[in-house]
Amino acid sequence: MPSMAVRRVVLWDVDHTLIDTGGVGRELAARAFERTTGMPMREQATIDGITEAVIFRETSKLHGLTTTRDDFEEFAEALTAAHVESSEELRARGHGLAGAAAALDRLSRTPDVTQTVVSGNVRAVAKIKLNVFGLDRHIVWECGAYGEDADERPDLVRVALRRATEHLDWELTPQDAVVVGDTPADVSAALEVGVPLIAVASGRFSAEDLRAAGASRVVSDLRDAEQIAHWVTAL
Repeated sequence: MPSMAVRRVVLWDVDHTLIDTGGVGRELAARAFERTTGMPMREQATIDGITEAVIFRETSKLHGLTTTRDDFEEFAEALTAAHVESSEELRARGHGLAGAAAALDRLSRTPDVTQTVVSGNVRAVAKIKLNVFGLDRHIVWECGAYGEDADERPDLVRVALRRATEHLDWELTPQDAVVVGDTPADVSAALEVGVPLIAVASGRFSAEDLRAAGASRVVSDLRDAEQIAHWVTAL
């Protein structure tokens, strides 16, 4: 018989939901881009809510380059290495966002809740970012989905549902998960897949932007951990 212990899986976004890199993320992407292509990164494609594979491909196009999956995998390795090399700088210039640690801790004490990540970051970079700010201890990485897994955000949510089903040995439906993110892309992905959503206006998009995208539950930050926990369990 499958275990019925887990009742809800929280799918956390990383950048501007749980952390802010203070500009270090873009600098490390530029370093990895030059290591991979041999060209300085003069500009970067739009990044909000987009997966790393798409950002790399579209940024390459801006530089007149056509890239392959092998090129992206080389870039992902270079990006991971850059984050390892600069973890202290990331710690010094970036920060965990208000309430993030308390919300993660509160949900870790909530019965029948598993927490993972759905992020455009590649998995190795997501792990480094959360580890640097001490936000990784409650994350079940095997249940998540990452920038190397799919180009489109809704597909990442679907991958996470499948992985969580396999890892937890329990048949998850979209209603058994909750997306927590800060961009209209997070909102649209949740709506497309049918997963409940908590939108956090802690990034570049206002509460009004997120509501206009279709979010009905919006908070300015994660400081009200009790409200977050209530929504997660009540949705």
